[in-house]
Amino acid sequence: MTGTLGMVRANRRYLTQGLALLDRLNDQYASRRGGRSLVGAQYRHVLEHYQCLIEGIAEERVDYDARRRDKSIEESRARAREATDSLIDAVGGLEGLSPDLPLLVQMQCDPDRGEPGWTRSTLGRELQFLVSHAVHHFALIKLLVAQDGIDLDPAFGIAPSTLSHARAAR
Repeated sequence: MTGTLGMVRANRRYLTQGLALLDRLNDQYASRRGGRSLVGAQYRHVLEHYQCLIEGIAEERVDYDARRRDKSIEESRARAREATDSLIDAVGGLEGLSPDLPLLVQMQCDPDRGEPGWTRSTLGRELQFLVSHAVHHFALIKLLVAQDGIDLDPAFGIAPSTLSHARAAR
């Protein structure tokens, strides 16, 4: 696969897994545990990282701390579905871009440091990051919904390298 095609497809695959998750849940999506809607909050967090990348592409500056923290995505499966559908389309629109497209990226790593710094990256690296980030949060979601007896696809929340390793070991 050339350019960003493979990375775009992988990200769209994980966003599509998110749609399947939304289809499996009812009240569990926004149910509150410890004062927060944990599943909805985890899902919103994943989507907002994608939004930051999409919004930052034009200026080649991606600020992952500038997330909207949109409670409607956290509390409404319908709103989460709309946002996911929109992101699947937007990520698809990245196919023609070079994975070497330079980006400046910032994400605060030290809460004691006042101003987070900007780091050089590329579109390809950020697409890799988003896969890893989505998988990590999907794994947490899988644990949360398992408490309610909801089984998800065995591949949900599993890293691509782990899936490849398991296939090769068979």
